[in-house]
Amino acid sequence: MRADQRPVVVGYDGSALSETALRLGVREALLRYAPLVVTHAWQWPFQVKPSDPSIVETVRLSAEHTLGKGVTLATTMAPRLEVRGRLEQGSPASVLLTDAAAEELILLGTRGTGGFERLKMGSTAVQVAGHAPCPVILIGEPGAASGPVVVGVDDSPLGGRVLGFAMEEASLRRAELLAVHAWAEDEGPPREVGARFQRIVAPWCEKFPQVRVSTSFAERPAAEALVSESKEAALVVIGNRGHREPARVTLGLVTQAVLHDARCPVAVIPQS
Repeated sequence: MRADQRPVVVGYDGSALSETALRLGVREALLRYAPLVVTHAWQWPFQVKPSDPSIVETVRLSAEHTLGKGVTLATTMAPRLEVRGRLEQGSPASVLLTDAAAEELILLGTRGTGGFERLKMGSTAVQVAGHAPCPVILIGEPGAASGPVVVGVDDSPLGGRVLGFAMEEASLRRAELLAVHAWAEDEGPPREVGARFQRIVAPWCEKFPQVRVSTSFAERPAAEALVSESKEAALVVIGNRGHREPARVTLGLVTQAVLHDARCPVAVIPQS
């Protein structure tokens, strides 16, 4: 493990989804030879602080206990992995985003202990995926352990970064990669668009010859195509927004739809 290796960070709050995120985070850290940082945020949940400071301290101690459980779980799963705990006061999104520029990857559940049962995407997941400068993997369902890495491909400037991350993940996991492009009528004739799609993918196949790559040219909406492929996938990789969406949009419509309905973890790759 290099001293300068950027850490893999997991948001942990004791919920079932955060435990799944922790397990995946341990795997990602091991594959990348990176340290793992288990992060938990705490805050006084009411607008008015109590007159007795010991009550606030009780809340902090409860948060410390929750973090300890996460750290213990991670070290039990991987005794040789460098695991650090990080407890900070503040909202979960703000704590996770504080040092994100210096992190390799952030993993968290699509909702935490604060969301109601039928909520598929909590506010923390939306904020972190929309604003983190590093890749974020959101876990709503565990996915197929031996399934392929599925990546949504377009010809935007972000496309290369998305494909690069997906190829690296497939290589680390020793998994197959499925590159998907959803054709839209205003792109031009399907034959020309399909050929351009193959030209985008080809250089990455040469760069990662160890990864078995297949392609899918879908003549249906992008979100529908990616959600369909997610049923048998280990991971779906997409950009945080489409190339036709304005820069002020932090999470594009396709990205939001995939995050809401995907049947496996989804990696969101930022513009820069």
